Amino acid sequence: MAVPAIDATTGHLDVGRHGATLDELRARFVDAPEYGQSVTRGPIWSDFESATAGLRGLLPVAWVWVSGSFISTKLDPDDIDVIYWCEDINLDSVSDLRDKFMIELFATNALRATFNLRVDSRIGRWHVRPEPGIQDTTEHHNYAKQRGFWDDFWLRRRTGPKGAPAVREDALARRGYVEVFLDGGA
Repeated sequence: MAVPAIDATTGHLDVGRHGATLDELRARFVDAPEYGQSVTRGPIWSDFESATAGLRGLLPVAWVWVSGSFISTKLDPDDIDVIYWCEDINLDSVSDLRDKFMIELFATNALRATFNLRVDSRIGRWHVRPEPGIQDTTEHHNYAKQRGFWDDFWLRRRTGPKGAPAVREDALARRGYVEVFLDGGA
C-alpha cells in the first residue's frame, strides 16, 4: 500500500478510498519535503497519535478513515478529520462509566473542546456480518447506512469557502480519503 499522488489541479487525492499504513500516512502528509515549512502538521499528527492510542486503550479500533485538508496540499491545516470504526459488540461491552464518557467524546467530535486535540473525530459502529443478504439485521442495515453516509461525505469537496451556500457540484465525488487498518479490520 502507498498513498497515491495528489492531483496537482485540485490539491486532493483522486476520488476513492485509498489504503495506507500509519507510517505511510505520516511520511506522505507530515514528513514529506513539501510540508517542511508547515507549523501545524507535526502537532496535529501528534494529537492524532495521542487520540488514536487513547481510544485503542479503551477498545479495539478496526480501522480509521482520514479525510479533510490534512490529506491535501494545504500547508497548514487546522485539524485532521477521522472516523474510527469499532465493532459494535466491543462498543456495547464497555461498562466503565469513565470509559463510556471517553468514547462519547470521540463519537461526538469533542476532543478539541475537552483536551485541545486538533482531531475532528467520530466513531462508526461496525457490525460484522460475513454474508449480508435478504435477512439482514437492523444492526447491519444501520452500519451500512452509516458507512455509506461517511463514504459519500468524504468524497465530496466544497466549491466555495466554509459557510458558503452549497451548490450541486458540492454533492459530487471530487476527492479521496485514506483508510488505515488497525486492530483486526483486515
